[in-house]
Amino acid sequence: MKVATSAAIDKLVVALHACQPLRVWSLIVTFYGDAVVPRGGEIWLGTISELMQAMEIDDRAVRAAMSRLARDGWVERYKIGRRSFYGLSAAGHDEFAAASERIYTRPETQEGGEWQIVLLGEGNGRQSQRERLLKAGFGQLSANMLIGTIATAIPGPAAGGATLVFRSTLERGSEEDLIGRAFDLAPLAVRYHAFMERYKPLWTALDDGDLLAGIDAMIARTLLIHDYRRIVLRDPFLPKRYLPEDWAGHEARKLCAGIYKVLQKPSDAWLCSAGQSRDGDLPKPVSGYFQRFAEV
Repeated sequence: MKVATSAAIDKLVVALHACQPLRVWSLIVTFYGDAVVPRGGEIWLGTISELMQAMEIDDRAVRAAMSRLARDGWVERYKIGRRSFYGLSAAGHDEFAAASERIYTRPETQEGGEWQIVLLGEGNGRQSQRERLLKAGFGQLSANMLIGTIATAIPGPAAGGATLVFRSTLERGSEEDLIGRAFDLAPLAVRYHAFMERYKPLWTALDDGDLLAGIDAMIARTLLIHDYRRIVLRDPFLPKRYLPEDWAGHEARKLCAGIYKVLQKPSDAWLCSAGQSRDGDLPKPVSGYFQRFAEV
């Protein structure tokens, strides 16, 4: 690893730890969704620990994070001798499938027509469900009414958070006003610009031929998708006519795709050598794994 890429990765790790509190469980979720799920969804704890240690996260924090993920129903633990393996639960697979569509395959952006309207119920989980919908890319029209494009996936309801969902068209005269009220794109644009500033040094080094290999490639890839997914999953993917001409989301996606395509194969080679499931070597990846970001 040359000086430019080494410096870029060091800065990314420093930036990771600067975000306090450091949510190790969330970082591990990124690693699972991006790299482990396509290869069966199960991996040895030692592989997770090796990657986290390379990002200056100690074993105690990793074990606490895995216990939390197991307690919350994301993963299931299997013990063989002194080794622990963690496999993604059925509920976890469903969550990752929806997220992967938005991260790696840009949803078709509607140019008009129907919208999804969500009415929140009166249960105790209403606030929790509202927050989940907002994080999924819905906009808020009122305290109990949210709106999203047809491409925006609706998260499963929180306990007590019953919802009523229907599709509707908006009158041309009121559509622009309603969308302007529901969606505030400015904070999202700020986050996209910050993402680009953070990852441009790495892209410059890679574009100059300063390539990464082994665990260094996986560190960079994991941090890249970790930062990108936390923004893109909130993106409502509005029709183009409601977006600024210089919408930062387009450029951020190109940057993420360019870096990812360079890192994917060398990082995957590390995973194949370091990763194990209860059955031994990790299985081959699912179809389409090496075609991620194909539209960019």
